[in-house]
Amino acid sequence: MQELINEIRKLIEYVGENGTIQKQDIDKLATKKIESIIFDLTDNLGKKDTSKALEVLHNLIYSKEPLQKILITLYNHFKKIYFTKLAIKYNKDIATSINLKANQSFLVNKYKMQAKYFTEAELKNILQEIRDLDFNYKNGLIDLQVGLESILCTYC
Repeated sequence: MQELINEIRKLIEYVGENGTIQKQDIDKLATKKIESIIFDLTDNLGKKDTSKALEVLHNLIYSKEPLQKILITLYNHFKKIYFTKLAIKYNKDIATSINLKANQSFLVNKYKMQAKYFTEAELKNILQEIRDLDFNYKNGLIDLQVGLESILCTYC
């Protein structure tokens, strides 16, 4: 809660006492967590925008996010999109299927939107490629950054 308060104070100070906070102000000033940045990356993948997807990845790396953490977060995100796709297919509750907390129900629409970008088979392949990358990286067969870039380029 304190993080949220600090972000709001930062925006208020930026726009001044009678200013209006715009979305671009939030995008410019607010500190994003890796989980929300992964949504941006996935949106770019779904829209087949390779350069923006790679830019998001490079920005994460530039901001000193560990590559292994990026890989794990990306895997977990795609797993939730895959489960969302299956929940829609089998008419199940999405929030329950992806283990969302009660205060996270707003994410359902975001996952549903991103699930539309990919087929079920593509999602299975992405998850397998991420697992393969993890295995090959841990066995010294591939550089993690190169592997992540390769996966992003393949699915853009």
